[in-house]
Amino acid sequence: MTVKTSELPTGSHLIMGLNPPFGVQAALANKFIDKALEFKPKLLVLIVPQETQRLDKKKLPYDLVWKDDEELSGKSFYLPGSIDVNDKEMEQWNLNPPLLYLWSRLDWTSKHKSIAQKHGHLSKQQKELPLGKNPYQTQES
Repeated sequence: MTVKTSELPTGSHLIMGLNPPFGVQAALANKFIDKALEFKPKLLVLIVPQETQRLDKKKLPYDLVWKDDEELSGKSFYLPGSIDVNDKEMEQWNLNPPLLYLWSRLDWTSKHKSIAQKHGHLSKQQKELPLGKNPYQTQES
């Protein structure tokens, strides 16, 4: 979490994907996401626990383009060191699967939703694009 905003492209040229450590009640996941939001990426793909703070509730909100709460169920992840007392690999299942999210910066939502719809990945919980001033607009983005 030591990356500085000057070390990456500006937000309009940046797409981020995170599968952060979850932590208790998603505390670590929320810290990683807050750090990522400092870069104002145009698109953010997240694999996070259900308790994670939604990005549409943040100070500079993002729009939900797509959400999947089933894709990562079952045996989606290998858990290193998961062996039983007989050194046999344990089969582990995600009983409470993490969420797979695609969040868009407000000024890119229309384009991202159009692409998602074209590929059949539009969330059922779409929102209308908010009207008004773009809170992400800076001289460099």
